[in-house]
Formats: sequence, structure tokens, C-alpha cells
Amino acid sequence: MRGTTLVGRLIGVEQAVVEDFDLVDDQGKAQVVLTVRVRPRKRAKPRCSQCGTVCPGYDQGDGQRRWRGLDLGEIVVYLVAAMTRVTCPEHGVVVAKVTWAHPGSRFTAAFEDSVAWMSANMPASAVATLMRVTWRSVDAIITRVVARAAGRVDLLDGLTSIAIDEVAYRKGQRYITVVVDNHTGRLVWAAKGHGKAVLTTFFDVCPRPRPGRQTQLISADGAGTADGWVAVVVKERALWGATSASGP
Repeated sequence: MRGTTLVGRLIGVEQAVVEDFDLVDDQGKAQVVLTVRVRPRKRAKPRCSQCGTVCPGYDQGDGQRRWRGLDLGEIVVYLVAAMTRVTCPEHGVVVAKVTWAHPGSRFTAAFEDSVAWMSANMPASAVATLMRVTWRSVDAIITRVVARAAGRVDLLDGLTSIAIDEVAYRKGQRYITVVVDNHTGRLVWAAKGHGKAVLTTFFDVCPRPRPGRQTQLISADGAGTADGWVAVVVKERALWGATSASGP
């Protein structure tokens, strides 16, 4: 197996071509950095990064772009590629779609998915430390992941028990409200802020269950007590026959 093929598999870009790579010991930052130069496969048709439509090429773009990938142990990974542009009938001249990242992101799709999953299970400050990014990057990633999922996912699919909680992602009373499937730990929904107004938006965008589907239990912490803001919103909006329970 060639070295470039092995690196491609390690960083999860099997659908692209790894042209070459550099491994540099950045002593100033006390870290080892792997920079991988990639490109789409030649048989891949150029597509609009906004809608995915096959489009004619426009030009070779304005240079290279870089994305942060998932670390390989202690090694920090970056992907670099020349970004060509296409002419889309709907969106005009835009950068071409790539297989390893979503439009407008400085991180690979695998990196963003990992951050979103961890943010549903631990404080964003801990996620930022573990992934070696700023809390602002974590906040932006969560916002993008939620936006991409909106309208494409049945938020109540298979749900019978959910947990509602507020997660502090930095000092100064900065929170993210999350809704999680109690059985699988799957992040169902998340939004910046906390309180009645924020949680109400979950019930505004969440489709009502179809026949035979019913959320039977909604759990929360102290905010779920009789006079807590979670309990108030649940009583007003959760018209699914669910019972509520507060944590310790």
C-alpha cells in the first residue's frame, strides 16, 4: 500500500485523492502537524457546493484552502486543496463541492460530527480542550450541524424518552440548551441560550409524532421541577401524553 493511500484512509478521505503530505514538528507550538494535500477524483463531476447540482467549471479559484481534520493521536491534521469554482444556474459562481467538508466550514465533516456528538455529552469547554480548538469554534460547529439537520430529520423518530438540559460552554452564564434521546444518547436538538423562550423553539420546529409514536417521558434537572422553566414549557407545548420527571 502506498503511503498516500494509507494516509488517506487514516484521515478518512477515501473518496478523494491524497497527492502528498508533510509531517512537521512545530516546536514553537509543541505539536506535530500533518498537512495533507488532497483533490477530488478525476472522474468526480464538479458540483455546486450549495445545492449539489452538476455544473460547468468556471475557473481554478483564488488559491488553496485549509481544513482542520480529526487528530491522529497527538498529531494535528490539516487538509489542503486548491478550490476550483463552478457556475451554478441557481447560485451563480461558487466554489465547487468537496467530499470531505461542508460549505463555509474550516473543519472536515468528520471533525464537525465528532464535536457535535461530544457537545451533547459533555461541556463545550471540555470539548474545546479535547479537540484543541476555541469555544467559539465549538459554538459555530454546533450551529452549523443543527442548521444542516433542520428539515431533513424527523426529530421524534423512535423517541419515547428525552432529556432536556442546559450546558454551560463558557464563563459568564453562556449556555446551550440540548435535547437528547435518553435511550441512545443521540442529540435531537440544540440551540444557544436557555430558558422558556429558547426551549419553546424546539417545540415550534419539532414535528408532531405520527400515530403509534409517543414520547412517554421527558426528564430534566432542577429546571424540570413543578415551577421550573422546563416543566412550564413541557406542560404548555408537549402535547404528546408525556409525563415529566426532574433529576436530583
